[in-house]
Amino acid sequence: MNQILIILLFSLSLVVPIIIRLVMVASSYHQCFSIQTVPCHPTAIVFGAGLEKNGCPSKVLRERIQTAAILYKSGKVNKVILSGTNRWIYYNETMAMKLAGIEAGIHEADILIDPDGFRSFNTCFHAKEHFHITEATLITQSFHLPRVLFLAWNLGIEAHGVIAQHENHRLDDVIWWHIREIPAAIRAVWDIRKINR
Repeated sequence: MNQILIILLFSLSLVVPIIIRLVMVASSYHQCFSIQTVPCHPTAIVFGAGLEKNGCPSKVLRERIQTAAILYKSGKVNKVILSGTNRWIYYNETMAMKLAGIEAGIHEADILIDPDGFRSFNTCFHAKEHFHITEATLITQSFHLPRVLFLAWNLGIEAHGVIAQHENHRLDDVIWWHIREIPAAIRAVWDIRKINR
């Protein structure tokens, strides 16, 4: 009997996170847009995705910034929040993001910096509480959008997602990104539950 209970609990611990992830994906399906079809919002939010060893934005992060620049130059957004982490003196993600954004055509005066966006929850929370954002376009890759949309909606931000334009990524990277989103979805639900207590 104990063995059956252990097996049942173990199975639930595997199945429940997957179900939560699938619900997030399903609920966000009609709120993810292309660059051409996304509704206009005053502000876009770009989520950090790490730096290369040379201090430049990673490939994934460059794709997000370039997508934000296209939206900005087309008049779809007026301001861009660049959110990342500055772990130590020699790791300044938001400065690298800002330089890449300016190079891509975003005016420096229209760039807002969130240096404490070391998690997606923090990025969305700071957008709402520090920058007083009530509606925004969220820019990231398709595997990440369901979770950040869930976070933004539950923090009171009217948000739409734009899938960052991208080249082909390595298959093992794509698989890992999707697997990582399963426990991250649980953490997102926990964060929202904790903030709403």
